Amino acid sequence: MKDTPLPLPWTPENVPHAVLDILRGCNIRCRDCYNLRPDHITPLSEIDAQLDALMRLRKLQSISIVGGEPTLHPDLVEIVRRVRHRGLFVELFTNGVDLNDQLLADLKRAGTNVIFLHIEPNQRRPDLPAESSADELRRLRVEKCALVAAHGIEVGLTVTAYPDKPAEIDEAVSFALDSPHVCYLLVTWWRDVGRMPSIRGDLETGMVAQSSCFRPMILADEACNRESSQSLQAKFGLTSFATLGSNLDATDPRWLSFMVGAVHQGGELSFYHSLKPTWMERAFLALARMTTGRYPFYQPQHAGLFSVHLLLNGLAGGRLAGNLKLLARASRRGARLKAKRFLFQRPAAFDEKGRVVHCQPCPDAVIKDGLLVPLCISDCVASSSLKSEPVPEEVS
Repeated sequence: MKDTPLPLPWTPENVPHAVLDILRGCNIRCRDCYNLRPDHITPLSEIDAQLDALMRLRKLQSISIVGGEPTLHPDLVEIVRRVRHRGLFVELFTNGVDLNDQLLADLKRAGTNVIFLHIEPNQRRPDLPAESSADELRRLRVEKCALVAAHGIEVGLTVTAYPDKPAEIDEAVSFALDSPHVCYLLVTWWRDVGRMPSIRGDLETGMVAQSSCFRPMILADEACNRESSQSLQAKFGLTSFATLGSNLDATDPRWLSFMVGAVHQGGELSFYHSLKPTWMERAFLALARMTTGRYPFYQPQHAGLFSVHLLLNGLAGGRLAGNLKLLARASRRGARLKAKRFLFQRPAAFDEKGRVVHCQPCPDAVIKDGLLVPLCISDCVASSSLKSEPVPEEVS
């Protein structure tokens, strides 16, 4: 029987995640960055207002803090503290250039749960040579991941996927599997946001290109997550675990996630195994929603609970033999078991009618002028259009 990823049951009202965009400005240069606005530091009063709005609009369990480069915000530690004070988990996205022991200690005390490191080729960084080799890039990733992990903060890696550079994707997946520190990998497909037209609307009313002079970017121009799934299965034996469709097609996998159990021994990868979703995960999501009023998004690393998950998953129709082998390897002296979660996501695009196609519901939404818009195109959304009438029926 063909394995089918679990459709996430989120709706716009109860999606458990959102994004806090705290500044513009950066200390490195990335190819085709989606940040298009001038440098700006958002004051704490405005950040508080955005947090209040996000919690009013969604049943949040976690928040991602992004920029620009968040470590350039003078009140970053206080922002983390304020998010945690609201009972939310915190995932911080940073290029890692300015991370040091003092800042990491402060971020840990404030309650930071995960730090996603954006370290990839196609960047101009002060901590890498201008023409860095693959070995130099990997060494920097190893160094920064170890630095974050040493402070008891979980580690993620985030990269951009370019269709003309598949080897970079393979290297990111390989690194995330090999690393004893990395628990998360976020791969975002490239989108030429700088050439997008101005957009009007928001996630509630619908979003559409303001100009008729646009080129549809949905099928021919997009690397497909289905192809990614096939490639990861062939090269790494990974099976897609969960998915999110789009606002126009629930079967279009704009989000595709993988759950992998990995055992490291002596800092080296000993064994890994990709989980297959079962009815048990559906029941867990429903129970969490029933008992807490919200769905889980971030789940802290806990080898004991993950071991129970592996056993129940296998008994419920997952790959029992592989799960048991993973548990056997994890029981060896000095072995460490981790749950690794990989996510491939496609940014918003346009269809032939100028409608914006995005994840439904969009977990990576930010507040702009009091309304929700996707982070990946937030700088393309015209502020004057946000409070306009809903998108006309013929394009909605």
